[in-house]
Amino acid sequence: MEVVRQHVRELLEGSVDAAVILDADRRILYFNRAYQGLTGLRGRQLERRIAEGAHCYEVFPLEICENACLGCKARDVDRPLRVDEIKAVRADGEELTFIVTAVPLDDGTIIETYRDVTADVRIQRRLQELLRREREQKELLEEKVVERTAELEHAMAELRQAQAQLVHQEKMSSLGRLVAGIAHELNNPINFVYGNVDFLGRYMEDLLGLVELVDRHPDVPQTLRDAIEQRKRDIEFDFLVEDSRKLIRSIRSGAERTAAIVRDLKAFSRTGGGDLQETDIVSGIETTLNLIGPLLKNRITVEKTFEPNLPKIVCNAGHINQVFMNILTNAAQAIEGEGTIWVDIRLTEDRQHVQVTIRDSGPGIEPELLDRILDPFFTTKDVGEGTGLGLSISDNIVRAHGGQLTYSSKRGEGATFSVVLPLRPPAGAHNDGESRAHVSRRSH
Repeated sequence: MEVVRQHVRELLEGSVDAAVILDADRRILYFNRAYQGLTGLRGRQLERRIAEGAHCYEVFPLEICENACLGCKARDVDRPLRVDEIKAVRADGEELTFIVTAVPLDDGTIIETYRDVTADVRIQRRLQELLRREREQKELLEEKVVERTAELEHAMAELRQAQAQLVHQEKMSSLGRLVAGIAHELNNPINFVYGNVDFLGRYMEDLLGLVELVDRHPDVPQTLRDAIEQRKRDIEFDFLVEDSRKLIRSIRSGAERTAAIVRDLKAFSRTGGGDLQETDIVSGIETTLNLIGPLLKNRITVEKTFEPNLPKIVCNAGHINQVFMNILTNAAQAIEGEGTIWVDIRLTEDRQHVQVTIRDSGPGIEPELLDRILDPFFTTKDVGEGTGLGLSISDNIVRAHGGQLTYSSKRGEGATFSVVLPLRPPAGAHNDGESRAHVSRRSH
């Protein structure tokens, strides 16, 4: 055994790792030069300490010595043990990191070696720090890429919306000019019919008076009277008289209705050259209801509640009419079969705004779609039946006038849209609907 111990000592003496041989009580029996360098003691000093029975933890303590001696554990389990990254402080005060190995021998002694890996750990930690920073920079870059991508997508969406809105507004402007031109051209023949139907009625009554005079005149020869009576029977004279009067009344009613439609078309298409002007909001609603009459006829009842003596508001009449046209058309199309649309117009509590509330008895809007109905190009209608721009443009028009468009709906209870407009738009308000930013205006 002594030969083996001597051989071990020779091996440890030439090792670059610090090493000691301890007895069962952890007293130092042997140390190599590398271990002496860690203690900071000169050879005779260290030998004297050993001769005095110094323990390893008294000469060069490790951080695990106080609570969990590695050599003791190796002896107890009777096998070599190793622990990585154990810290200790060298005699000169520098903190070092070791890989500590403990090997129990058959005679009860323990060999402990200390491999200095301070530089390796520092390099590893430095690399870990560099990797951490690189990972953070990568994550930051990815966040910036996501942010920039979202900004670009938002900008593209706004650009598409602006382009579509400009095209739509140009179409509406062209349609307005076309409708105004057609209405002007229709005015002449309508006025001709309407102006002459009264003359036609009077002429006919004069002719009927003449026939009656002949019938009552005593000097008419009997043969002529008989011929006249026969002719009356042949042409069903009494029916002709009654029906002619009905036809004249129908012509007058039709001419009046046509003239009213032309007036409504002219009022609806009026843009005022893009200028704000005083507008009767009630008249605008009535005009719009007249124009969508075919959607309502014989199936939808319109219940109107208008506060009396409402003041006029300053707005772009053509654009505001377009808002009401979009909302009322959607309400009528949402109702399948018979139903009701309620229109309420009143001043708000501050008496500085007009609130128009339009409610329908349709099926309502699905909850998951409520927050999207003002988004550009979003539509629940079939392909080809809607562009998805009506409510989006309406929202922009209302906000451009300094107002607000809100909405609410419950499944099975219809939908309610409310438009609040100031009597006088705030300074700097635009009437061209150029506002682009979309803000959800769902009311609860």
